[in-house]
Amino acid sequence: MITLLDYGAGNVRSVINAIEHLGETVKIVTSARDIETARRLVFPGVGAFGSMMQRLRDLKLIDSLREYLTEDRPFLGICLGMQALFEGSEEAPGVPGLALFPGRVVRFDTDLSVPHIGWNGIRARQPSPLFSDLNGDERFYFVHSYHVQADNDADVLALTDYGYPFVSAVQRGRIVATQFHPEKSGPAGLKLLKSFLAGESASTLPETAQERTCLAKRIVACLDVRAND
Repeated sequence: MITLLDYGAGNVRSVINAIEHLGETVKIVTSARDIETARRLVFPGVGAFGSMMQRLRDLKLIDSLREYLTEDRPFLGICLGMQALFEGSEEAPGVPGLALFPGRVVRFDTDLSVPHIGWNGIRARQPSPLFSDLNGDERFYFVHSYHVQADNDADVLALTDYGYPFVSAVQRGRIVATQFHPEKSGPAGLKLLKSFLAGESASTLPETAQERTCLAKRIVACLDVRAND
């Protein structure tokens, strides 16, 4: 049984589908007690940082979530669920995050298009059970305008390049989180999710070490129905 924290800010069906596809059942958090009794907790955050933290406060989930994290129990944060682990965000000045990791969330400062949308790679910075079935040249799906700046390099699990390197995954003990969406990243994302759900793999590094990542080229197929072109 996998416990999923859905605070009502958006559709998490793709995450549930991915977990069920891998043979697990999903229990949706309805109270703080569900977090306290979770075997493995997945937090797929969506929306805006300030709204997310306010919703967690309204549902009285902050204390139980912090306690779960400080006990180093299995946790996977996704996208905004990763950003919530830090002290705060430029997106919502004055709104505190969970502050498990030192650092803040900042908006991309680049001449490239923001948000960062598409399939990009990762550069592993430390061994992890999440990498047990990955080669290192996989691409994962991103869609975000803000990224974390971690104060502690030991917390950085992976980097990705978009104008400059940014933190795309963090890890501390059994707590891991990704800026990308594994549930929307095809076979590579399912492999990563499977490793988290199994929880038995040894920490490892991918065989391939990329020097730099880049967005996959995109082809847009168009049809002009007037001229049949």
